[in-house]
Amino acid sequence: MSPTTTGDRPHERPEHGTRDPGLGPAVEAEAPGREKPRNVLGALRNREFALFWSGQAISQTGTWMQQFAQGWVVTTLASSAFALASVNFAASIPILLMTPLGGVAADRMERRRILLVTQSVLAVLAVLMAVLVQTGHLRLWHVWLIAVLLGLATAYDLPAYQSFFPQLVEREDLPQAIALNQAAFHGSRIIGPAIASWFVAKWGMAAAFFANGASFLAVIGSLLLIRPRAPAGSGTAHTRLAMAEGVRYVRERPHMVALLGLTAITTMFVFPNAPTLMPFYAKHVLQVGPGGLGVMMAASGAGAFLGAIFLLALPRKFRIGWITTALVVIALTLSALAWSRYLALSVAAVAILSFGISSTLGVASTMVQERVPDTLRGRVMGIYSLAFTGVAPFAALAVARLADVIGMRRELLLAAMLYGVCGVLLIPMLRRTNRELRDGPYADSALT
Repeated sequence: MSPTTTGDRPHERPEHGTRDPGLGPAVEAEAPGREKPRNVLGALRNREFALFWSGQAISQTGTWMQQFAQGWVVTTLASSAFALASVNFAASIPILLMTPLGGVAADRMERRRILLVTQSVLAVLAVLMAVLVQTGHLRLWHVWLIAVLLGLATAYDLPAYQSFFPQLVEREDLPQAIALNQAAFHGSRIIGPAIASWFVAKWGMAAAFFANGASFLAVIGSLLLIRPRAPAGSGTAHTRLAMAEGVRYVRERPHMVALLGLTAITTMFVFPNAPTLMPFYAKHVLQVGPGGLGVMMAASGAGAFLGAIFLLALPRKFRIGWITTALVVIALTLSALAWSRYLALSVAAVAILSFGISSTLGVASTMVQERVPDTLRGRVMGIYSLAFTGVAPFAALAVARLADVIGMRRELLLAAMLYGVCGVLLIPMLRRTNRELRDGPYADSALT
């Protein structure tokens, strides 16, 4: 079936209640202060989404197993926070450079096929790491090189993934689909480290990497069972013009800019500390072993999982209010980690911190996904992904270096202060756009 072109040309805005091509059933603008009741698990009614969601849940569990093992392996190869951040830097640079091209590809090509290729590449790289660890030949430069290759694959995987799963559900089920995806991702953060600890204790570090490689078979299998879909269409043949069209769409919408800003400050001040430097914090600040790190990672996953579940019940009219509350919670829990001397207190702080991050970024992602037309979804979600990765490599290196120089406790306090200040500056912009987001239609089809 060829993609429809009606109503997706520049400067055309359909009336409320009309269908935006590729977005599923039309959704009427809601009356202010009124919201339709939702089936919180409605997205799972669709067989193809349920297949894809299940495969992703298994694969993401394997990914967190590898994250656990890799963090500990790197701290063994080089005892510094900078070494951990350098691996993140190596993976993030190709994502920064190539994700815009990945977004264009996601709008031009069949997204399912892109995912089949990228997931296969990620599986091969996991097995390669396992072999190097098993044979005792792993060196830090190997980790860097594999991280670069992972970044290249992820640059195409992220936009394709973010724009593919909305095609599997009806428009009214999209918020639930996003929340379920977050629940699977963060639920795997609970299960993955726990399983990895058991695997490592029984069979050694390589077992976690082998398990991750095998877990990709689940998502690849689910993709093979999903019917192909026609490309959404980029709207222009030239790659540079196609990328510019996506950038213009975001730039001309203040709510998009505000939500990207929220994501960017989280990437700058929070993510370098949790989870990137969590192994360093566990080993050198709290002075606990792999068991303590596993408990912290599991608590982080539990908090994030509960944050994703929270999204299923959060009414649209309370979204901006919750973002404001969560900004305060995140700043306070970062400060608590800085002052903590006990594993139990740090575990509690990490759980609350992850709840705030998961729920806040989940709200931001939902608000973006609800309004972007499918013909631009790949490029817009590619730009949105850059809010995670655009400043991440530089922020991680700067934060890690600062932690090595002034100590991680002082660095955490500084990060909490800067995050809070940026949040205070961002809140008015979010509140100004709240009315149009709350009262306007879901789909914004004007490609002006």
